[in-house]
Amino acid sequence: MPSLSPDVPVPRPSYSQARENLVRAIPPKLLCMLACGGKDCRYEGPECWKSNQQVIRGLFSSWVTDDIIAMARPSNHLIKKYNIIEQFQRLKIRSIINTQLPGEHAHCGPPLDLESGFTYSPEIFMDNKIYFYNFGMPDFGVSSLVRIIDGVKVLAFAVKEGRVAVHCHAGLGRTGVLIACYLIYTLRISPSEAVHYVRIKRPRSIQTRSQINQVFDFARLLGTQLTQYPDLSLRHGAPFTLQHYLNRQALLLHGQEARRLRHTPKVVYLLCVRLSCLALALASPSEVHAELEKRSAVRVLSRAVRETLVSKQYLPLLNERRKGSWGGSGSVSSWDEPLGFLERKHEVLLDKRSYSESDITKIAVYEDQEMSSYCTAALGDEKHWCLQDLICADLRPVNPVFGTFSFGQLYPKQKFHMFNNAMMNMKTSSSYTKMSKSSTKKEIQKSGSNLEVAKAMAEQGPPGETVLQRSALLQEELNSSDCGWALLITESDPHVLCCLLWTWLEKLRDPVLNSEDVERLKVGNNRKPLSILKKPQRHTISCLLSCVYTVISLCPHREDAILQRLICALTRRPQEEIGILGPLMKVLHSSLRETFNTHRHITRACSINATL
Repeated sequence: MPSLSPDVPVPRPSYSQARENLVRAIPPKLLCMLACGGKDCRYEGPECWKSNQQVIRGLFSSWVTDDIIAMARPSNHLIKKYNIIEQFQRLKIRSIINTQLPGEHAHCGPPLDLESGFTYSPEIFMDNKIYFYNFGMPDFGVSSLVRIIDGVKVLAFAVKEGRVAVHCHAGLGRTGVLIACYLIYTLRISPSEAVHYVRIKRPRSIQTRSQINQVFDFARLLGTQLTQYPDLSLRHGAPFTLQHYLNRQALLLHGQEARRLRHTPKVVYLLCVRLSCLALALASPSEVHAELEKRSAVRVLSRAVRETLVSKQYLPLLNERRKGSWGGSGSVSSWDEPLGFLERKHEVLLDKRSYSESDITKIAVYEDQEMSSYCTAALGDEKHWCLQDLICADLRPVNPVFGTFSFGQLYPKQKFHMFNNAMMNMKTSSSYTKMSKSSTKKEIQKSGSNLEVAKAMAEQGPPGETVLQRSALLQEELNSSDCGWALLITESDPHVLCCLLWTWLEKLRDPVLNSEDVERLKVGNNRKPLSILKKPQRHTISCLLSCVYTVISLCPHREDAILQRLICALTRRPQEEIGILGPLMKVLHSSLRETFNTHRHITRACSINATL
């Protein structure tokens, strides 16, 4: 892929190779005394730092973004003396992320807290409704890529809840790595840009070769996961299977979205939601609002990062309107440093594993830099998407859980909840829009939107040139920017949306239903015919059928034509061969009846709840 900023210099480590070797060879106690100052460690108080180096008074700390502070570790003594909790509350800091290992730097500053192994008790923060997370990494070192990915997801979740303070010992090395990777994950910028930006905001951050390597390795791994539509050009890699896509998706998504889309591709889910909303003339559901809010936040952060790098001459002055500039419309850069700099070690991306005592399972990085299944049993019960998700929602508020997520020590007290609990209690949006009482089915039919959606879904021939062009532009945007989702869910032409939907299914390396699957469906369970399929197949087809059900319930005369088009996309068989797939047509009709019964039961339950 072409680089966004080919002239950005590759960051150099702060430490020489000799110094790094010396640091690794010196015993921890002696290292604290020689390098840090022992009990008089400069990072254990404000004495060595100017007021502008203490955005949190009493701590060596700096704003990196408007929502993230990098800081030296606090202590029970400093928390009490400088009213750190009150400062957190005044600055609206809702989370603290600790990247230390328990027991480290025991000879710096005050004694460690015996129970936690840190210089403070995490309970101090949690008792004041501040989230606490622990992602331990070795001092001057790095963690596994998988652990970094988990940390970045937690940081992304924490930023949604409020401002976040991140610390290690000094708040430079490991803290800088996590924040730089978060910027790459959020903004899709290059690792060089991320490192330089963090260093501008927090001088001397990301200190060692291994830490710089980790940022580049994270960017490289992330870059392999971003493609939504393969083969648009040579830039977007080879086609992938349905399961392969879900593995990638699980790597990138987190929280409620990861649970909901555990077995359903996000692109299929959002296209089905959008088509259903157009057919019913409904207002946008919460997914649309969430994506639009995310796009707005990303643009603000992108602009701040770009302006900072330009001001320090790391970037040329860019035109705001220039296509490919940041702000959500750029593409992923090559993310490779120049040849000859920082030896690339192939084994870095091989056999990476993370063992967590939380509910997140092991994950491996294979030679093709693709992630294996990243799903966990803790992600929640299976639930097929259906139309009622749009018009019926449980709007009861969910209270946040203030807890901890630790890869190392897990604390015995009940308040130390794990990451999965925190994720499961992310604030659920109450913006699902119920259908207005005045919007009767008859009025919706008069609007003609359902007829247009039905026509678009049933089209068998190639789409028009305008539709193809708009579809290609959206595909390019989805491949190059996370903000492409916002453009997809605001597209109002059902022909473009259907083109995107059928194209995605037909571009998979293997069809969703191969010949063996079709044969098995012929003799499958008549009551629940899709139950013999694998979960990704079953959930994806159920999502599609829910959208089909929405459309044909308003345009029943289009049912056969829409199902035939769906079969073409699922099996990749030409229209001429659809006649021999009569048994599959019966299976889909049967599944539609099951969908109808499900919708009817849910509608009845929603009506009863509304009455109560």
